[in-house]
Amino acid sequence: MARGDSDLGALTEALSSSQISKEKQPTDPSNGDDAGGVQITCFSELVHDTTTLHFQIMRLPKQIYAWIGCNSEKLGHLYAAAPTRPSAVSVTSILGGTSDNTGSGIARRLVSRTGLNIILACNIPKNSPMIEVCALSCTWVLRSYSDSRPSHFIKPLQAFSLLAEDSLASTNGKLELEDFGAGGYQWKLVLYPNGNKRENVEDHISLYLVMAGENSLLPGWEVCVDFRLFLLDQKLGKYLVLEDAFTKNFCFRHEMFGKAGFDKLISLKDFADASNGYLVDDTCVFGAEVFVCKETRPPKVCPSIIKCTSKTYKHAWKVWKFSSLGGQSYGEEFTAGGYKWKITLYPEGTSDAVGTHLGLYLKLADPKSLPPGTKISTNFCLRILDQIHQRHRRSYSSHCYTSSRHSWGWKRFITLDNFRAADRGFLSKDTCIIEAEVTINGIAMVPCSVSGGKNTIKQQEADVTVHRMVQGPALLSGSCIVFISVALVVSLTVLTKKYYS
Repeated sequence: MARGDSDLGALTEALSSSQISKEKQPTDPSNGDDAGGVQITCFSELVHDTTTLHFQIMRLPKQIYAWIGCNSEKLGHLYAAAPTRPSAVSVTSILGGTSDNTGSGIARRLVSRTGLNIILACNIPKNSPMIEVCALSCTWVLRSYSDSRPSHFIKPLQAFSLLAEDSLASTNGKLELEDFGAGGYQWKLVLYPNGNKRENVEDHISLYLVMAGENSLLPGWEVCVDFRLFLLDQKLGKYLVLEDAFTKNFCFRHEMFGKAGFDKLISLKDFADASNGYLVDDTCVFGAEVFVCKETRPPKVCPSIIKCTSKTYKHAWKVWKFSSLGGQSYGEEFTAGGYKWKITLYPEGTSDAVGTHLGLYLKLADPKSLPPGTKISTNFCLRILDQIHQRHRRSYSSHCYTSSRHSWGWKRFITLDNFRAADRGFLSKDTCIIEAEVTINGIAMVPCSVSGGKNTIKQQEADVTVHRMVQGPALLSGSCIVFISVALVVSLTVLTKKYYS
């Protein structure tokens, strides 16, 4: 498709003024600042020693333009692919004749992996499954170099050759590195020195990020991360940085064992090549950065349970040497209905009743241990026994105890003069007897929500369901195809010209 120099110049200027970078820069994943930019990546890979694959990937927030060339800069076939419902992908050829299985298969897999619309130009030869597999493998990995050390984890591995012995290779041996913390969670790297055989990987190193520990997440929880894996070039003192070229965030869920990473991190040939500096004196250095972008913690509803008991419990507390007690409070604990309670005595009164009245309360002894939302309905009686005439001083009340309302009683239970009078019998031989009679009517567990805690980045997202943004119909409309095709062809023409210049 021919274009005048003025058109190419205008497009080049427009692309240059956009937020374009050939190397993805670290951003704060929580603020979404990169959502409106354009990321362009160009690189080449030599496969099977004779075939060179060229890649150009232009990522926008809701669609991806990609070109995969084989031994030439020809545009090749042009495909449009889009996600459809339910869990299907539609692909159509919009330039270059009828669709072939190679290009359309790659487009379909890119949609399945990213959930985005894909415009793919592909000149890979037909019926070349090995080249197609290599193209897909290379496409997933975005490589760059950085002078900065990984923020969260660095691990030197000595005697690497022992890890790659044939005996380990035959058993799909793996090495789990030690745990490290990032974003409020524990992670670890899992290394396959000879490639992950379960993924049919040969002659490559496989490296994955997983959550450390079993049952790290509760049912329904989801943690989405932006991660980068590192391999140190010990000669240059720089890190090879590897990222997923298409999947912006990887989500870990309770329901499945999740691993994020790369089946083909690097070929064993390139890794062992002394000129690359990855393996020096049989030692290599891996690293990782993990940024938690979003946490989804759906409301957890406690079942509404009401236990009707109507059971009465009694406890007597004999207070010795009453005259020696000071102005603070004193207590006696006991158990009733499976909960710990405490009779609390203020010998000289409390609040505005200090010096005039004796205070007496019934409290939950350990309110913090009460499950959130729990309510205990009670009727209770506190009494001070008359040890002479049996004319006891008593008060009755009803109260629903919770973790926040865990104390109930009377600051003016009895006047100090009346209590201390010798003929009243409440204080005999410097001893008094206090009784508590508690009737637990029922225990209710009301609906409650799980607190986000310190790990939550945005609590308001706890009940948000992430919906995939499907742009357009199952097959793109004709006018839309023409527009995108023209834009893509012109864009790729400019990029290819710059890339091979």
